[in-house]
Amino acid sequence: MRKILMVLVLGVFMVSFLSASVVFDIQPNAVYNMGDKAEISIKIIPEPDFNEVVSVFLVCGSNVNEVYKEFLSITQETSKRITIPFSSSLIGPSYGGCRFDLKTGNSLTVSSQTFEISKSIEISFLDWGGTFDPGASVSVTGSALKENGKSANGVYEIELGNLSFSGDVLNGELNILFTLPENFPAGEHKINTSVFEKDGKGEILNSGYKISFLNVKQIPRSIEIILFEKEVLPGMPIGGKIILHDQTGKSILNEEVYIAIKNSEGKIIEKIISKTEEDFSYETLKNELPSSFYISVYSGEIINHEEFRVLENKEIYSEIVENLLVLTNVGNVFYNDTLVVLIGEKNVSIPLSLGIGQVEKYRLSAPDGDYEVSVNGVKNSVFLSGSAVDVKKVWENYSFSFLGVIIWLVAISILSFGAFSIFKKSQNRTVFGRARNPKVISNVNSGVRGEKIQTFSRENVVTPSKKLELSLSIIGSKQTATIGCLFLKNYENLVSGEGGVKETLSKVSNVMEENKGLIYANNSYIFFILAPQFTKTFKNEKEGVAIAGKIKEMLKDHNKKFKQKIDFGISLNSGEIIIKADKESTKFMSLGTFMVSGKKLASASNGEIFISEPFKKTLDGVKGESVEVGGLKAYKLDGLVDKSVHSTFIKGFIARQERDKSKENSK
Repeated sequence: MRKILMVLVLGVFMVSFLSASVVFDIQPNAVYNMGDKAEISIKIIPEPDFNEVVSVFLVCGSNVNEVYKEFLSITQETSKRITIPFSSSLIGPSYGGCRFDLKTGNSLTVSSQTFEISKSIEISFLDWGGTFDPGASVSVTGSALKENGKSANGVYEIELGNLSFSGDVLNGELNILFTLPENFPAGEHKINTSVFEKDGKGEILNSGYKISFLNVKQIPRSIEIILFEKEVLPGMPIGGKIILHDQTGKSILNEEVYIAIKNSEGKIIEKIISKTEEDFSYETLKNELPSSFYISVYSGEIINHEEFRVLENKEIYSEIVENLLVLTNVGNVFYNDTLVVLIGEKNVSIPLSLGIGQVEKYRLSAPDGDYEVSVNGVKNSVFLSGSAVDVKKVWENYSFSFLGVIIWLVAISILSFGAFSIFKKSQNRTVFGRARNPKVISNVNSGVRGEKIQTFSRENVVTPSKKLELSLSIIGSKQTATIGCLFLKNYENLVSGEGGVKETLSKVSNVMEENKGLIYANNSYIFFILAPQFTKTFKNEKEGVAIAGKIKEMLKDHNKKFKQKIDFGISLNSGEIIIKADKESTKFMSLGTFMVSGKKLASASNGEIFISEPFKKTLDGVKGESVEVGGLKAYKLDGLVDKSVHSTFIKGFIARQERDKSKENSK
């Protein structure tokens, strides 16, 4: 037992002694990357000699790999240098926090300080540099450093969407260069950049990853015109929308585009500024000739064209005025067809041959009585007289032979001579008899040589600067006009022009003409017409309200200042007219009964402004009570909510209306 105990004590003493005689002379570095080699050194001090197997183990967590083993027989102090390569074939999956354990025999002798084995590469590079166009070349430089501080040498790979690029990494330098496809999508795209170091077998030793972003512009590449209809009747709108496509065909929203409407000769007749994906519309003219039109759309350097057609339109406008039937070709082609007129229960056919805008008038006759006349969808109850049911073209039963012309010329000459004689006699009586009626036209000698008395015309109390004539048959431009009517109720007392009447009505005339209104005077009725041809705009309703309001204030102001009062009524209406202007005069023809309606409303007004139902529909913000005049629905204008050009006047107009109401209520 004593011998066994002494052997055990001696063994423990010897182990302690041997462990103290083996130490790490050179410790491992703090950080290694895969592929590196650890250079360490152990010092052995034999006491008196050393004959053992020396093993070095790499311990990384639970992974333990023997990386060195050698039998050493040493009799003197020796330093042993050991090189350990960190390759996957040697150390396997070991990495992270590690140490070396030195064993002699089967006993642990000493452990090294801890160190790190890394597989990572840090990638850093400059920003990609703003936003790129599709098809542009992209370049960037950067660096790839391993965790041990040394430059990486390997390859890089880039993934951008479904694209991939690769290249070499030399001495830690990345020089990346690639080209974006022409159809590369717009927006912000994620870029995955990877750097790899591999061993001779192609296995990855170290790697690094970096996520960055690249912005690509949305570039317009094509423009598309979508028309809702490619064939329209004249007067109907042609509508559509514009779609701007980018490099991938995706729509670009809310982009400003320019639209040009061109006629068949390529001349621009309308310009429109619109937004992509928004509806646009162009209203063709009612009398537009049948032909092809073109829509050209521009967005920067991108242009596209589309064609549409205005179709033929055979259309006759029919109007029955008492026993007169007025037919107007409001279509866009020559009308050569038969029109059927129903008078009572009898049909009468009219062969028509009318050019565009041409008008023909027919006189209706039937045995005395009231008849319902129907033609072309228009019905009216009229009183007719005659021997039989018939429709005769006006003037068609007159012979225009040479003899007939001579007879007419002789008759006109006789009538002219008679009228001249009557005029001369009337003038003589006026001069020497001192005409008692001051309402008749006269330029008379007042008794003092050279002095004359000037009064208004019996027919008209205003003298427009431009002559406007009412015609029953003209060929011209069809337009929708705003028509105002001033009715002078005490007309017989005003034609002399005395009592400030002349000056006031002259101011009224000036207001009408200064606002591009045409004046047509018919005795006690004075019309002002706002036609688009002269005002250069299709929206004349607000201008009409402004003119009517000014006239009303002028006449009310006159009645406050002068003894000779002007009893008046004002109306506003809208309707279609045919107008033809030349250097000497302007002629117009009314379509429909809006002038008759205007007279009725103005006659019913007592110093107020009456507006018709059709006129009200074209104007927003009308304030006024509903009235009925002879079966016509109308409104007494009390105000207008508007922020347009005439806002200053309209505010004043509304204020004055409210003051007048307050005064009436107080009375």
